[in-house]
Amino acid sequence: MVRLIAVSALLLAGATAALPAQPMSTATQIVRWSPFDDTGAVKGTLRVRRIGTGRCVDTYTTAGDIAYRCGRGNGVYFPCWRDGPKPTDLVLCAGDPWATSVVMMRSPGLLLYPGVTYLDDAYSPWAVELATGERCSLFQGAHDGVHKGRRTYVVDYYCEHSRLVLLRTLRRGRVWHIRAARYVNLRVGYELLGDRVIRRAFFGGLPPQLERQRKLAAQAVATARAVVRRAHPNAHLDLTWVRLTLPDAEWAYVVFSSVEGKGWFALLHRAHARWSDASAHKPFCTKLPPAVRRQLFLRRNQWNPPPDWSQGPPGEQRC
Repeated sequence: MVRLIAVSALLLAGATAALPAQPMSTATQIVRWSPFDDTGAVKGTLRVRRIGTGRCVDTYTTAGDIAYRCGRGNGVYFPCWRDGPKPTDLVLCAGDPWATSVVMMRSPGLLLYPGVTYLDDAYSPWAVELATGERCSLFQGAHDGVHKGRRTYVVDYYCEHSRLVLLRTLRRGRVWHIRAARYVNLRVGYELLGDRVIRRAFFGGLPPQLERQRKLAAQAVATARAVVRRAHPNAHLDLTWVRLTLPDAEWAYVVFSSVEGKGWFALLHRAHARWSDASAHKPFCTKLPPAVRRQLFLRRNQWNPPPDWSQGPPGEQRC
């Protein structure tokens, strides 16, 4: 589960024979995977292992920005999913879509920083299953390279129990293909093997209730950008965090920051299926209901100033 990948371990793995790409008549299956079933309950096939308190810091994961990247001690865990549509500090982390167990971790203040996930922009699959049976997972970190003449191919996927790797050559269509290579030794490096057919491509997914909240959060961010731009046309909205009242998602507080650390903020209210500027509700700490304030704003003595791991800007509303 812990995503601490030692390349040396891969080099010691047993070699896999170079198999020709297998013909495949059926289309590549696109799978949206999460540890939850459609009702939002943890899948009955997964064993849950509790590991205590850690910290989720961002949404940069191999499954895309719909999930969190978290850590505890020296361990890094990703992707991790928020445990349900109600207010929670708990996440569930799975190393790959073939996992038989998940890690449950508590991240205090999860829905304040890093907040609710709102993007769904993964381009590369999180994992793939080849027509020849190999299971391969997307690597995150410094990528190895395969050199052939004047061309260098980037290694994107490492395959289980083998020296097989997949390169950054994904071609989509009815049937997806990707080029493969095999590690030989330190002197030779990799040898190219040709194309492989992808039977299944796995992306991160969300159960219906969480997906609804993600879409509403994305709409809130778009509205907040327009609100801030009207008042500050030259604002550099480089980083974004969004907080929602859950499970209703009727209020949102969106925090923006430039890379230099200057902040812009927008309070929104959702009515008749639309988000709108709610700045008229000032002073927020007296006009908004306590339950709304608790979910949207930091306390006056909480993370003041915001901790470095959050990358949050100073100046946000506190109650």
